[in-house]
Amino acid sequence: MKVKFIACVALAALACAGQSQKATAAADPKEVLVKVGDAVLTRGEIDADVGKFIELNKARIPAAQLEAAKEYLTQQFRQQFITKTLLLTEASKKGITVTDAEVAESANDIIKASQGRPGAPASMDEMFEKHPLGAVRARADFRDSVRIKKFVDQEIASKVTVDAAEVKKQYDAIVSNITQRAKASQPEKVRASHILIKTDEKKTSDAAKKEIDALYEQLKGLEGEGLAKKFGELAKEKSDCPSGKRANGDLGAFSHGQMVPEFDKAAFEQEIGKLYAPVKTTFGWHLVLVTEKTPAKTPSEEDVQKIVSEQAPKLADVENRIKSQQIQQRFQGYLQELLQANGFAQPGAPVKTPAKK
Repeated sequence: MKVKFIACVALAALACAGQSQKATAAADPKEVLVKVGDAVLTRGEIDADVGKFIELNKARIPAAQLEAAKEYLTQQFRQQFITKTLLLTEASKKGITVTDAEVAESANDIIKASQGRPGAPASMDEMFEKHPLGAVRARADFRDSVRIKKFVDQEIASKVTVDAAEVKKQYDAIVSNITQRAKASQPEKVRASHILIKTDEKKTSDAAKKEIDALYEQLKGLEGEGLAKKFGELAKEKSDCPSGKRANGDLGAFSHGQMVPEFDKAAFEQEIGKLYAPVKTTFGWHLVLVTEKTPAKTPSEEDVQKIVSEQAPKLADVENRIKSQQIQQRFQGYLQELLQANGFAQPGAPVKTPAKK
């Protein structure tokens, strides 16, 4: 029901789109595209909404796919109109309304949940002002969404009960999974930096060896911070590996088998902070500087219990997740039945349009 979601889905779909459709001739803005009871959606109304979303996202839509984007958004807005109108009609039958206080509470919940995120609104007014369809439209749509949620809560969510045995079963499975992961032995790891002079069709192994030897001579005799600093400078300036430009040669931590055999052997045999002779691999010639070593570790029972206590969810959280899934399933079933009962296709399928007179 959120138009922001529609725009995101449209852009994602365009990544897989084929040839765009050819532009059609200008259509009558008063043309009724779909009618639900007494409510109608005209070509002009939907084109205006689509136009605003296209304008907002035009920098991310290739020109060749512009017509496909318009068509996709048109279908999405059309289906949204049908769904929203039918649900509001059912809410009216049940006498469900919302107060200004309920709308404000829902808006404040959203604002609180988004605090700390870049561009998050600080107030309800700011939230609506940022909406691509304008503040007036945003307020009306948001009020409708709050009313629909109240209807769903009353007619669907309130009737969902969760089996306690199923909650316990899923909780135990989660805890068991966490426990097994926590018990797994931690392998020995090494953190190292390197300088690579690679060999390829342009540079022979002998030529690469001469370059790495020259760098080795510049580093020989250095120790401690002096060695680490100079090594980083040379890695940034001379290394053919992206790690040189990105992190002064730092490869991060790795365990046995993650590097090619010759490099693996050198890294795990070398002492921390000491310079060794160049190492040859299939990639070329390397200087390796080990900066950290972490021995293999088998977690104690205390360690395992600590991890489980930190990562295991609460029973109530598992129950809420199961309930949310069941509510969503029931809502989708209800919505499909509602659409079919009123002569419309299921969500995602082509929608019914009125016959032209």
